[in-house]
Amino acid sequence: MRRKLKTNLFTLLAVASVLCVLSGCHLKKEGTPLARFDSETITQEEAVEKLRSLPKEIQGIAFRQKKDFVQEMVNERFLVREAERRQIKNLPDVKALLESAYRKIIAAKLIEIEVDRKIKWDPNDVAQYYDSHKEEFMTPLLLKASHILMSTEEEANAIKAQIDLGADFEALARSRSTDNTATRGGDIGYFQKGQLIPEFEAEAFKLKKGEMSPVFKTQFGYHILKLTDRVEPTLKDFQIVKAHLEKQWVNEKRSRALRAFVEKIKGNAKVEIDEKVLASIKGPSAKQPS
Repeated sequence: MRRKLKTNLFTLLAVASVLCVLSGCHLKKEGTPLARFDSETITQEEAVEKLRSLPKEIQGIAFRQKKDFVQEMVNERFLVREAERRQIKNLPDVKALLESAYRKIIAAKLIEIEVDRKIKWDPNDVAQYYDSHKEEFMTPLLLKASHILMSTEEEANAIKAQIDLGADFEALARSRSTDNTATRGGDIGYFQKGQLIPEFEAEAFKLKKGEMSPVFKTQFGYHILKLTDRVEPTLKDFQIVKAHLEKQWVNEKRSRALRAFVEKIKGNAKVEIDEKVLASIKGPSAKQPS
């Protein structure tokens, strides 16, 4: 268990290190000393910065085990020291990874400077969008139904005739239906458009609450359907969708600003993509050309 815990902490530290690099963290040369070894020091500020760079859902784990987390920071320093002694950075695959990481880091920083820091938006714009696009914030129409499934049309018609004469739908579903919903009296629960097979939905959405369908056929057999509830669409409250809408609004503005910035720095550069070479790039299941 202890070994597993250590492994998990090392994984968390690796995540923190990557996130720190991407978000601009740097080693705290000055600050409150937290751990010393040889001529090196890990500061309190550096540890806190790495801990806080972790996703929120795992920050709690790392903070509760902060001593072990700091010990893993020390271990990482020793690993880096040994890797540098062996000149690991000069290995071809490591060079490729470093070059790729370098490109991503400087591109991300440029985007932060030229796009993210310049995004301006008015919260009132979000409220106005909500007011003028209320159809986008409606809950879906929900239906609840029960059904009886029979193997032949004759059997289904006979059951339907019994129900028309006053027999209990749920009782017949329990005793006669061949579907696994029989134990629930045929109840299939709530659903919305697109969740069930088309033939079933075509009949269900015609019905009013309490109505029963004629016998109809699907790939599974012959059905009799009864609509037991119908929940009409309602408008979601602005406060419920506000946070999501604001995030979406900012992301869209960011995407537009980023596209505009990229087009600006590309200038008149002519980009040509070889369609034949592009077509030769196959998915993982296909063989790459040798």
